[in-house]
Amino acid sequence: MEISELIDVIPKYMQKICFNYAPSRSKEEMNNTHIKILIAIGKNPGVSLHELSKLVMMDQGALSRIIKKFSIDNLIRQERSEKDRRVTCIFLEKTGNEIYLSSVKKIKEYIDNTFSKFTEDEREDIVSALETLGKYLDKF
Repeated sequence: MEISELIDVIPKYMQKICFNYAPSRSKEEMNNTHIKILIAIGKNPGVSLHELSKLVMMDQGALSRIIKKFSIDNLIRQERSEKDRRVTCIFLEKTGNEIYLSSVKKIKEYIDNTFSKFTEDEREDIVSALETLGKYLDKF
């Protein structure tokens, strides 16, 4: 496979592995984008809106509307950074954390179920390839 062909592989991986699970939705309006945002906040407590927009690959304007709704729904709280009062840090509240933990659990179950269809050698190859890819992506 040519390096340039990875442009097809990465979105396929994201779609098949990361987004094809059924996240638990405590509110009817929750969708995969909302779950992705809560997971990013859960994994990065105190993240700024700017950093969060990079993590979830979303425009800050659109993200800020979702964050406002999450705040109204008491899924998150926003606090001014002690280091830089111009920056707002985002944290999960109890309900947001419950959705985060439940979603991560469902994602792990989905991935385990998906990977159970492969042989042990195939799983090792996939994990090794993803670890290598992750290591190189960290260099960018």
